[in-house]
Amino acid sequence: MTSGVWRRVSVLVGCGLMLALLSSCADRPSSEALIDSILRASDSQSIELSNDQAECIAEALLDSDLADITVTGLAENFDQPAVAAADADDVEAIVSNAAVGCSGN
Repeated sequence: MTSGVWRRVSVLVGCGLMLALLSSCADRPSSEALIDSILRASDSQSIELSNDQAECIAEALLDSDLADITVTGLAENFDQPAVAAADADDVEAIVSNAAVGCSGN
């Protein structure tokens, strides 16, 4: 193969890898990851949450209009999540409403 063909092949491979990375970043986290993060945060703040309550809050977050990056940030570190700027004002309200709604679980 000529160097021009190799260059095109390497560009195509690079683009394919970039698309694969971007598509994996766009997914919402699993419910289990969110539940674990919520329970870790409640333990660190000495708040008693049942697994059912954490699951209920996680489902509310997954069903919300929050950006995937925000929900992923919450799953990675619920205490100090990475939050999309557009979601900054909504996260606390969604979590608070879910906590109140889920308190009977």
